[in-house]
Amino acid sequence: MSQIVVLAAQISWSEDIESALHVIANSGGNNLQPLEEVLTAVEITLNVLADSVLQEQPPLRRKKLEHLRRYSSTHKKGVANPKSFEWLSRMRFYFDPRQADVLQQLSIHMANAKFNYGFEYLGVQEKLVQTPLTDRCYLTMTQALESRLGGSPFGPAGTGKTESVKALGHQLGRFVLVFNCDETFDFQAMGRIFVGLCQVGAWGCFDEFNRLEERMLSAVSQQIQMIQETLKNQLSQKTNISVELIGKQVNVNPDMAIFITMNPGYAGRSNLPDNLKKLFRSLAMTKPDRQLIAQVMLFSQGFRTAEKLASKIVPFFKLCDEQLSNQSHYDFGLRALKSVLVSAGNIKRDRIQRIKDTLAEQGEALPEGKIAEQLPEQEILIQSVCETMVPKLVAEDIPLLFSLLSDVFPGVSYTRAEMKGLKEQIKKSAKKCI
Repeated sequence: MSQIVVLAAQISWSEDIESALHVIANSGGNNLQPLEEVLTAVEITLNVLADSVLQEQPPLRRKKLEHLRRYSSTHKKGVANPKSFEWLSRMRFYFDPRQADVLQQLSIHMANAKFNYGFEYLGVQEKLVQTPLTDRCYLTMTQALESRLGGSPFGPAGTGKTESVKALGHQLGRFVLVFNCDETFDFQAMGRIFVGLCQVGAWGCFDEFNRLEERMLSAVSQQIQMIQETLKNQLSQKTNISVELIGKQVNVNPDMAIFITMNPGYAGRSNLPDNLKKLFRSLAMTKPDRQLIAQVMLFSQGFRTAEKLASKIVPFFKLCDEQLSNQSHYDFGLRALKSVLVSAGNIKRDRIQRIKDTLAEQGEALPEGKIAEQLPEQEILIQSVCETMVPKLVAEDIPLLFSLLSDVFPGVSYTRAEMKGLKEQIKKSAKKCI
C-alpha cells in the first residue's frame, strides 16, 4: 500500500508541476501564480502528514507516513518552462492509461532517459532523504542505464553510495541485490550471480568492488562487457538475445543492471583495469548534506522547528567528533545522527501521549498538533542526545559532552526521562532476589 501511495503522490506532483509550467510558459513567464498554488497545496499536505505522525499510529502506518513526509517537492527558483533543464533533470513520473500494455502505463523520465516502472513488490522500505548529492547520483546513474552501461559511485564510507543505488532501484520499481565483495569471490561465483541477475532482471550492487584481486577484475570485466553488449543489441533489435556465461546460454532481461561501489585509496584495494573502467559511469560521493538530511528527518518526525534544530545538531556532532577522545566504538556519522533524530521523535510522541492522558483524566481534550506547538523541541532533542549517546561514552568524555551541549543549546536544560516502567520492573526483580 505504501508503495502505491508514494507512486500516486509522485505522479500527481509531476503532472501538477508540469501543467503549471505549461501555463507559465504560455503566459510569457510573467505569471507564477499556478506554480505557487501547486507548491502551497503540497505544503498543506506535508503539514497534515506532520500532524498525523504525532498521533498514536501502528508501527507500519507510521513508517508509511514518515516516507510520505520525506517526499519533499524541492523546486528550484527561476524555473518557468517545462523544457528547462532544471525541470527535465528531475525525476518525473507519468501515468498513461491509453497504453495497451499495463506494464508500460507508468513511466519515469530523467533528462533524456526513460524507464518503464518495474512493478516489483518492495514493501515499506527505508526512504532515503533526497539531497542535491542524491539528485546528481540519480542523474548520472539513469544516464548510464540509458546507455546500457553500469554505475559506479565512489567515495569514503558513510556517504550513501549503496543506499543511493538501492533508493534509485526503489524509485524505478526494481529489485536490488547487494553483494559485499571480499577475497572469497572467484570467477565462478561472480558468473553465477550474473546468471541469476540476467534471468530475473534484478539489479546487482557490488560493494567494495575493488577488494577483488586484479586478475579477477580483468576476468569479470569480460562477463560484464558481454552482458552490456547484449543489452545494447536488444535495444536496437527489440528482441531477447542470450549470452553465454560460465558455459550456459542465458536470456538477458532488459531490466537488469550492474553497479559497483568503491572506497578508493584504502589499503588492500585493487586498481580497476581500463577495460573495466569504461563499462561504468563513475560519480564521486564525498560529502553528504547532513543538515538537509537532519532537517527533513526532523520534519518527518513531526518537529515544527526542524530547520533551526538541524542547524544546531549537525555542528554539535561535528564538535563531538573533533573534541571527544578517540575510541574505536565511537560513531558520530550519519547513522548515529539518524538514531538520535528517530529517538527524538519517539520522545516527542511519548510526551504528547502523556499530556493527552493527563487532560483526559481532567475531562479535557486537545488535538496532537496543538499540544506539539507548546512542547520545548530543543529540550526534547537534548534529551534524545543524552539518552542515545551518553551510554556509549567513556567516563571522561561525559562532562565534555554536556559542556558542548550547553554551548550549542545555551539556556536549554536537560530533563531526564522518568522511566517509571523500567524502575518498577527493577524493583520487582530486586524483591525476587531478597
